[in-house]
Amino acid sequence: MPDPVGRGTETGAGSRDPPDGPRIRAQFATADLPRHLALFYRTRAEQLATVSAFVERGLALDERVVYLADENEVETVVDALDATGIDVAACRDRGRLRVEDARAVYGEDTFDPARTVDGVESLAREAVEDGYAGLRLAGENTWSFEADCEFDSVIEFERDFDRRCPEFEVTALCQYSLDRFDDAAVGKALQTHEQVVYRGRLCENPYYVPPAEALEAGAPLSNGTLLLEQTRDVDRFERDIERREQRLSVVNRVLRHNLRNDLNVILGRLDWFERSDADPGQAEQIRVIRDAAERLLALSEKARHVDRTLESVDHGQVPLLDCIEETVDDLESELPDLRVTLERAPPDAAAAADSVVGLAIREVISVAAERLDDPSVTVSVRTDGPAGVATVDVAATDPFVSQGTRDTLRSGSEESLQHAVGLSMWVVKWVVESVNGSLRMPSDGPVDRIEFTVPTVPSSGPTDRSV
Repeated sequence: MPDPVGRGTETGAGSRDPPDGPRIRAQFATADLPRHLALFYRTRAEQLATVSAFVERGLALDERVVYLADENEVETVVDALDATGIDVAACRDRGRLRVEDARAVYGEDTFDPARTVDGVESLAREAVEDGYAGLRLAGENTWSFEADCEFDSVIEFERDFDRRCPEFEVTALCQYSLDRFDDAAVGKALQTHEQVVYRGRLCENPYYVPPAEALEAGAPLSNGTLLLEQTRDVDRFERDIERREQRLSVVNRVLRHNLRNDLNVILGRLDWFERSDADPGQAEQIRVIRDAAERLLALSEKARHVDRTLESVDHGQVPLLDCIEETVDDLESELPDLRVTLERAPPDAAAAADSVVGLAIREVISVAAERLDDPSVTVSVRTDGPAGVATVDVAATDPFVSQGTRDTLRSGSEESLQHAVGLSMWVVKWVVESVNGSLRMPSDGPVDRIEFTVPTVPSSGPTDRSV
């Protein structure tokens, strides 16, 4: 095929630093991946960081992983996977992982799209027959420069794979070097993948054309680099806008509804006080006014705290257990009546997580301390779920979150927030979801236990987590 090469001297997007491994690992660990996605990369470090995380996740899910190398030597890929902490030799010996030349699947000299799809289908069926959950396939597409075919034949293979993809237990990652494939090729490739990884971000692809619509799509897209930048920005902007809109909706609801209701209580009691000359009732009415005013002040201050807290969130990897211990120590110093039992995870669960875990822990424990007569809570960390995900559990002997607040958080709406507690729990939900985690309240009534998940990565040194 004609070599669509020659874009390696561009600046701008190409001059940015490659993504870090922990961020893309966290995204792969928590995202619902389609069966067919693409990586667009400029540097080998960027490429290997992404594919290592992709392979690692497949092994953790008990899939058979096949890596098809072309531009990289097989040993280069093996070394990168070893550096991630995967015991490559053991996985290859057991048949869990194959790292081989791409031509073994795509063909030595002549590329036949239909034959190649048949080959992938055979690999998928073989993986399932051998007892694996499915097949995870990562292919370097630079093989196409040496094959006797036009790039449109590669796109035909991509489309045919998509049409037959529902029959496969397959998750495939196609790799496109932006220094090798030109804009026309990138534009065509961009139309054939539902999600893309670009500059360290897993993005929903707004330019994806489903196979059924492909024949009606018209001319291929052009200027692939611009489209990739737009894809990444659109995905980030959409998520940021959704979170900001939800935040503003909640805070505005509080200001419009809760503050207005409490002000009505104050004004109504003051009207009664001004019309009454009955001294025995004055003390009680003053108490009611004071209570309402204090609720108003507390809610107002909490709303300000929420906004400032969310604006100042600082993301960064920290040792998970150290972060939790430091947060607990700080809270026990600030709240003398608080008693926290910290159940430490086993040594092999040592991991790093985003620093927002400390903020989430602080908010949950603060709610319990405020609401409970006996502020005694237990904090534990579990790693018995999916690989690369930790569950943090905060439990008390009595409920500390109302059923109304729980229902509000589950529904994702802002109705019926009656206390500052509701805002604190929204903070927990927002910051946990900002790192692809999730908030759970297992009980059906008033809540005495909060769980949230956070993606994790090894905190130091390679670990054998793949055998």
